Amino acid sequence: MGSLVVKVKMQISGTGLNKGFTILEVLIVLTIIAISGTSFYLILNQPNNSNSYQQIIHEYEVLSFYNGNTYGFTKSNIHILNDDIWVPIKNENFEDIYSVTNKFNQEIIIEGDEIFLIVSPGYESSIQSITLMNGEKNDT
Repeated sequence: MGSLVVKVKMQISGTGLNKGFTILEVLIVLTIIAISGTSFYLILNQPNNSNSYQQIIHEYEVLSFYNGNTYGFTKSNIHILNDDIWVPIKNENFEDIYSVTNKFNQEIIIEGDEIFLIVSPGYESSIQSITLMNGEKNDT
């Protein structure tokens, strides 16, 4: 009988050591929680479609700063410079833009679907201001 009690105590103490989580299991759970949290943050923080021209241009200036790409804006699209070819990446309506003022204070009237603004890495922009059809002037 005494050996049976010792045997049961050893089984209880042996299984007691295996309770809990390993460091690997805890790290995996924390990684899953971090990825899920980041995903939900990005999904719930989608930009508004009612951005002004200044906000859209600023977003692409920041994007260009971080990824090193060059972006070009036309009246109907936003393009990315890929191997010296402008590739459209997003449809955007800039039809309200009448003209732009470049860095040399020259006003350029936008007539067709030509690239009127180039955003380069380092917050560099090819224009100083945008003039809308109603005469309102916005600095970029």
